[in-house]
Amino acid sequence: MIPRTRLVIAVVLIAAILIVAGLAFIWFSLTRPGAPPGPNPAVTLSPVQTGLNWPVALAFASDGRVFYAEKNTGAIRIIENGALLPTPFFTLPNTSGPIASERGLLGLALDPGFPASPWVYAYQTYNDAANASTYNRIVRIRASGDTGISFSVILRMPNLSSATNHNGGVIAFSPDGKLWAVVGENADPNLSQDHMSLLGKVLRMNSDGSAAAGNPFYGSLSWENRVYTYGHRNMFGLAWHPVTGRAYVTENGPNCNDEVNLLTAGSNYGWGPSETCASPPLPPLNTNRDGPSPVLPIRYWGIPTIAPTNAAFYTGSLLPQSRNDLILGAYNDNRLRDLQLTTDGTGVVSETVLLTAPAAILDVEMGRDGFLWLTTPTTIYRLVAAATTTSVGAVFTIAGLSGIAIPSGETADARQASSAPVASYSPVPSRKP
Repeated sequence: MIPRTRLVIAVVLIAAILIVAGLAFIWFSLTRPGAPPGPNPAVTLSPVQTGLNWPVALAFASDGRVFYAEKNTGAIRIIENGALLPTPFFTLPNTSGPIASERGLLGLALDPGFPASPWVYAYQTYNDAANASTYNRIVRIRASGDTGISFSVILRMPNLSSATNHNGGVIAFSPDGKLWAVVGENADPNLSQDHMSLLGKVLRMNSDGSAAAGNPFYGSLSWENRVYTYGHRNMFGLAWHPVTGRAYVTENGPNCNDEVNLLTAGSNYGWGPSETCASPPLPPLNTNRDGPSPVLPIRYWGIPTIAPTNAAFYTGSLLPQSRNDLILGAYNDNRLRDLQLTTDGTGVVSETVLLTAPAAILDVEMGRDGFLWLTTPTTIYRLVAAATTTSVGAVFTIAGLSGIAIPSGETADARQASSAPVASYSPVPSRKP
């Protein structure tokens, strides 16, 4: 055997030993008791389904099926074993949802006991042509296998004005099994402070749409009893902290002051007819000053705005540094943001841009498979580890875990690479309607 061949074999053997040793070290570091979380890997989006029609909301069944709502068609569809079923689960009639508006089939939730409890919930803008009116409503659909066989309206909201924006629409079940809904103020700030209106509010209900006992105004004759918080403009995100159980919403401002709000029962979040993007007062007070004792956001984006959409607390294993962080999407700049909160959840420590999606982000959810899912107007994605290359290191992927054997003490960490101070802003394209 010539010396050059021996040298090549030796190099290959050494490289193999280093890779195996690196794998063993990472595995030991991640699994040993009491180990601190390792760095986040670089991430990318893996398409689950493409060529879709505005999949605005996702819902995950315990049997592995993924339900999603089509904003403009009123159809609820199912992905089963990775395949999109050809026939919709159910199509809600008379859905008012032109692409240029914020109306449509806007929210989707499964009963906490689904499929044994066979209820699918949807938030729909309904075109009541017979009565020349349009309004938002929450419906409950009875499922039989992969088909919805009937539905009933459990909450009818007030007639809408000619304004097609500020409908809210996200619905979800809280950890205590109550149905929540975020409702926009139909572009009328006065309604946010109207105690008897459902608009501009976060609602907390029983599964039949009635007011839940324990609500802050339950039993009051001067308040709509479903109201949990008020003084809101238009919300697109709702999530509960996995440790504290506290609820958070994302809220769109006008041309300033998009927000993340920590909800406290009965509190006023300050949106109303006095709002302005001018100063004084300084932001975020200028859009949060109506009504008694307004609660200020824990994070806001002044100018330019980002149009935050839905959000989820991260509970997976792919991003160890992000565990229990609030992950939210944005419509204006397509960015997926990671907000690390204070220990008590009342403030934001840091903000990281995990990635920029190919298009506006509509929904963000934690899947039952432990992965973060998100949607754009045409595609459903999962957030996965990216194959990473460097000029000085070896790349490996095993059992869904990507890593890099990097010499000279270098590290690959999505949080370190992309994090920015919470007060920083960056240019964004034109705002959604």
